[in-house]
Amino acid sequence: MEEIGISAMLIMPYKGYRNIELLRQVGCKWLVRISGSGLEIEVYEDEFVLD
Repeated sequence: MEEIGISAMLIMPYKGYRNIELLRQVGCKWLVRISGSGLEIEVYEDEFVLD
């Protein structure tokens, strides 16, 4: 997929944050960076929508 580096939004906020940046696909999940905190987490594709 070519979404790497693309901005997206979490459907359910994580600790109050919704805006994320896709970093890379890891198996069936995505490693994302939460905008505003810099924290990196893994989420499933159905947990976010592309901006």
